[in-house]
Amino acid sequence: MTFSIHTLGCKVNWYESAALSGIFIKNGAVLVSEDEKCDVFCINTCAVTEESVRKSRQMIRRARRKNPDAVIAVCGCASQTEPDFASKLPEADIVIGNKEKTRIYEYVCQFLQTRERIINIPEMDKEKCFENMNSERIGTTRAALKVQDGCNNFCSYCIIPYARGRIRSRDIDDAVREAESLVAGGCREIVLAGIHIDNYGKDIGTYDLTDLLLRLGEIPDLIRVRLGSLEPVFVTEKNIEKIKNIKNLCHQFHLSLQSGCEKTLKAMNRHYTPDEFAAAADLLRRTFSDCSITTDIITGFPGETEEDFLQSLDFAVRMKFAKVHVFPYSERRGTRAASMDGKLPKDIKEDRCRRMIKACAPNEAEFYENLVGKEKYVLFETEKNGIFTGYTPEYAEIRVKCERDIRNLIFPVRIIKGQADHAEGEVILS
Repeated sequence: MTFSIHTLGCKVNWYESAALSGIFIKNGAVLVSEDEKCDVFCINTCAVTEESVRKSRQMIRRARRKNPDAVIAVCGCASQTEPDFASKLPEADIVIGNKEKTRIYEYVCQFLQTRERIINIPEMDKEKCFENMNSERIGTTRAALKVQDGCNNFCSYCIIPYARGRIRSRDIDDAVREAESLVAGGCREIVLAGIHIDNYGKDIGTYDLTDLLLRLGEIPDLIRVRLGSLEPVFVTEKNIEKIKNIKNLCHQFHLSLQSGCEKTLKAMNRHYTPDEFAAAADLLRRTFSDCSITTDIITGFPGETEEDFLQSLDFAVRMKFAKVHVFPYSERRGTRAASMDGKLPKDIKEDRCRRMIKACAPNEAEFYENLVGKEKYVLFETEKNGIFTGYTPEYAEIRVKCERDIRNLIFPVRIIKGQADHAEGEVILS
């Protein structure tokens, strides 16, 4: 049996797809590229925005056109949250929810025997246990490690609590065991993945994210541990004091802002103010002098006035983020924001998006300019026309020329030039 998996969405989905691939391989199946014909084509869908759902549907139809005789199996957040997802997609032979992902190979075998369409989407809000999905990734230099699932926040624009259920944490010993296995297989950087990783352990009550980081900091040969997205409320004096001396912790912190306007944050049901966010960023910068802070911002949220937007823009510029991911508000059915008054036209949302990106761009350029003259360790990932691209612990993108293949290796680099969105350097080969 040959199979392919197409993944849409976040790091959690990518981690889970790797685990699903491992299940197929352990049962004797052979992974092939998406460009090749295959017996089974799996699509792990995303539902964070209506556009994500549209792309998921589009991918399913494309898979059927390219593989008319294959078994098309669909899982993930879109299949979980969209009540009419399966009925509108006759191209899919198997449609299952997030709780059923690990059984996808069983469902494929069942379909091959009966040729009867399978739809199984249990509710997520009754899920209370973390579902382990260990995957073997030998030779992977950077790997995601899923340690948490679900969310209790119910931000007014977000469908994820309905797609993923309530917070559930992985047993700390099991998480450390997988990390050790990844390191033994060649991994040197682990990215902690979860829907809401700063809530790690809160459902268990005996340990939290800081305890996990301390345990990962003790693993020999694990050079880097990188955090996924954090809420500002995690950044307290107590938590930072516990983790500040962990040697392999990457000093890049992605703090989700979404808006720099207090009124808009309240409408979004975000549980902090701009002042509290600024205090968290200040604490990180005082503790980790070389750190970078990145963020996400939504423009054009329902009810956002021009004055509200300018407050958000001014705050984002003052925060001097190393990188800002800006998105125009995308309405999502099933969320409270979808029924709010004050919805803005598409052109206004997109214009504010462009203005936010333009206003924040000089800060990103300054971040890269400040690296010039420094030596940074870079984990190289890709190569094109003799130019290798990799990332520092602060997640600065670095490009170098090198005659030797340095992909999947870490080398010191002398930074010689800063650009708008990356820096150029000279690799220091031993």
